[in-house]
Amino acid sequence: MKVVVKIYGPKYFGIDRYDVVTEVLEVDGEPTVMDVLDKLEGRYPGLKRRLLSGDVVAPMHDVLINGRSIAFLRGLTTALKDGDVVQIVPPFGG
Repeated sequence: MKVVVKIYGPKYFGIDRYDVVTEVLEVDGEPTVMDVLDKLEGRYPGLKRRLLSGDVVAPMHDVLINGRSIAFLRGLTTALKDGDVVQIVPPFGG
């Protein structure tokens, strides 16, 4: 199955780009958010270190599934379906 991942503020996560990173990932079985993050870590080393605090998303950061925060779902164990859109959002100031 495929999921779309959008990483906002990629420079914050150590990715050498300024625009939103969009990836279409092929994942096997019944993947969770953590499975997708593990796969992304292979492409973007350090992403998880900047995004997570232990086994949860760090304060002021967010991960959304189809526009809904995983904080209101099952956190990093939230199951994904084919075609889901995962958005990774760093803290923003304004």
